Parts: sequence; C-alpha cells; structure tokens
Amino acid sequence: MSFSSSVKEEIAKQRVKGKSSQLSMLCALTHAAGSLTLGRGGIGVQYVTESYAVGRLIAQLAATLYGVEASLSVTERKRLNARNTVTRLNGENCRTMLQEFGFLPKSEEAPFAMGHIPEQLIAREEPIRAFIRGAFLGAGSVVDPVKGYHLEIVCRHELFAQELCALINAFEFNARLTARKSSFVVYLKEGEKVSDFLAFLSASNATMAFENERVVRSVKNDLNRQTNFEQSNMQKAALAAAQQAIDIELIRCELGLEKLPPRLREAAEARLNYPEATLNELSEILGLGKSGVNHRLQKLMELALTIRLEKGDTF
Repeated sequence: MSFSSSVKEEIAKQRVKGKSSQLSMLCALTHAAGSLTLGRGGIGVQYVTESYAVGRLIAQLAATLYGVEASLSVTERKRLNARNTVTRLNGENCRTMLQEFGFLPKSEEAPFAMGHIPEQLIAREEPIRAFIRGAFLGAGSVVDPVKGYHLEIVCRHELFAQELCALINAFEFNARLTARKSSFVVYLKEGEKVSDFLAFLSASNATMAFENERVVRSVKNDLNRQTNFEQSNMQKAALAAAQQAIDIELIRCELGLEKLPPRLREAAEARLNYPEATLNELSEILGLGKSGVNHRLQKLMELALTIRLEKGDTF
C-alpha cells in the first residue's frame, strides 16, 4: 500500500460525527470523485476511488443521509497494476442529494454554477474540516516523504478548485492553485505545511510517519551540508598552501631564505618541508599559535608580491 493510500485508509475509517459534517464530507466526495449515471432507475452517481475504505464510507454516508441504494465493486487495471473501488448510488433520492450538493440545478430557473460549494454546507468550522477531508479522500494524494514533500487535490472544475483552495487557506496552509491539462490542482509543497495538513485531516499515524521522515531527511541534509563545507574548506586550505609554497620558492630563488628574518625563515622552511600541512599542523610543528603562523605566512606572501612587482611580472 502506498503512503497516500494508507493516509486515506486512516481517515476513511474514522467516524464522522454530526449530520452537518456528514453532509459536507459526502458533498466534497461527490464533487471530487462522483459522476452522473443514467439508467432505468433514473439518475444515479458513480464514484471511482483507489481505496475500498473510501468507497465504503461513501456508501454508508449516502445510505444514512438519503436512504439511497449503494453497491460496491472492485476493478483491476492490469496494465497499471492498480485497483479501483467503484461505488454506485441509485434511488429516487439521488436527484435530491445532487441538487443539495450543487451538483445539479434545483430547477430550470434557479441560478447554477458547476463546482460551486453550497454555503449552507460550510457555514461552521467542523463541516468545513469535514468538507476538506472529503475532497482529499475523493481526489487527493500525498507523496511518500522519503521521496519529497507534495500534497495535492485534483479538481475537475475551476470554480470548485478556487473555492476549495480558499477554504484550505482559511486555516493558513498557503495552498496554491494551478492548471494541469484539463484539471485544476490545489497543492502544498512545503514539508511543514504538508505535515500540518495531514494532522488537520486527523491522520495522526501518517503525520507521525511523515514527521519521522522529515527528521531523518533534515539530519541527512545537515550532514551533507557539513561535509560539503568541510570539503570546501579543505580545498581552500590546499590551494592556499600551494600558493604559499610557490611564493616561498620565488623568495628562495630571487632573494634567498637565509636573508629572511629568523622567524620568517623558520615559517618558510616549515611550509616547504610540509607543503600539504594545515595551519593547525604547522602551528604544532613550529610551536606557535595558529594566528602567529598565519601572520608569518602572510608576510612571506606580501614579500613575494613585492618581488613580482619589482620584476614587472603580470598575474
């Protein structure tokens, strides 16, 4: 089972308390995963989801709230190695349900905009939370945190996507909206926001697993940054040591190390004898502090620069 499927499984198995929250969740599921069907019994609804638990939840909510007939079946797509649960609702109350959910117009004269969320279903916080959970169950997915941080809900209608995005952002999740082919996607990409959203969906087990992986990734990233920093410093130190050796060799050829003051000569000979030594290692060899060794090497480099200028060398 994928991480996304396990999240939906966890959410779908929780009890939805209160009729208003139940209505809001079923409404969101219908907009996110439902499609109209026509048969001998009249208008019906078909939901296609990846989770049997979600399909069963739809059937239970519809039967409880509207007394409609519900049937579940599982289809396999061998080419994609995937299973879908198909939930079919039929009965005389299907039309009423769809009209109350803003999925069908109530009359020819009534104003209607496909994808509009009925205000009475999102008038309070708990029904709004239930609505968002239903939208995720119907058309949402979340990437396994091992691979990255991304959560999205794919919507068929732009108006629904806009209103859903606004509902989510009322809880400060910083969700964004983009078009993808013929769909509209509400998505989160920040690891912290995805984690908070999973907690908002009441997926506590998934939130814990997500946070554990975030910690592991953070530690790995810190170690990589530290390693890269150390390697960069080692490269800089190696280049500096090589340049120091070149400068001291120039001084030896043009001036002679024996003409240097004793302290500078001691530092110059130490660098030539230990060309790959770090400042710390040179300070131990010379019995000096690191700053003292660095000061003497800087003096030698300044002397080498003076010699180059007097020779008219270009660099």
